[in-house]
Amino acid sequence: MNTILAAKDLWSPEAFQAALSTRAGLQQTDPDPYEDGLVHLGRLAGASKSYGDPRDGSAAKPDAVWVFYSARWIIWEAKNQATETGEIGADQARQAGGHRRTTEKAEGAVAPGDSICVLASPKKKVNDGAYNVAEENLYWVRPPQVLALFDTLTRAWQDARARGLETMSLTELAAVFREHQALPSQWLPTLRQHPLWRTPEE
Repeated sequence: MNTILAAKDLWSPEAFQAALSTRAGLQQTDPDPYEDGLVHLGRLAGASKSYGDPRDGSAAKPDAVWVFYSARWIIWEAKNQATETGEIGADQARQAGGHRRTTEKAEGAVAPGDSICVLASPKKKVNDGAYNVAEENLYWVRPPQVLALFDTLTRAWQDARARGLETMSLTELAAVFREHQALPSQWLPTLRQHPLWRTPEE
């Protein structure tokens, strides 16, 4: 809530609409608009820092990183250009899981204990090999879940703006976000529905 109240660059109607327009990127297969959408989604979620890949072509870097102070990091690997057919394989799981170490090096800090890595892919199945190599706290989400989170946060922001975001207290703002299921404690479970670090039978 502190971060949202401090995001004065999003208070103007033009800037706010520009941020919301990045939702279109989350419906595309082009990596650049998708990553921009993830970065703006992190800002709407209240991350203290939200940044993406500098697009140097390195597969070792995450596509987006959301830092929520010392509470948690949410680290993204986007495979939105993939098709729905086939399975998430070991290589994708290994790449996404390794982003935690990459981010720790970039941040110069150890990831908080509640941090997760998220592999966003339209595929509907996971190969057993992915479960075998996935690191702890790696999860898989499909594009509709990401869009649903964007829409949830948008509704909370719109309501807060309509009620006078500029003059709200932390308690009042938290109440608005809670009403829309837009607090991290409310939407994090949607990103944790499909863990890749254990087999479905476990």
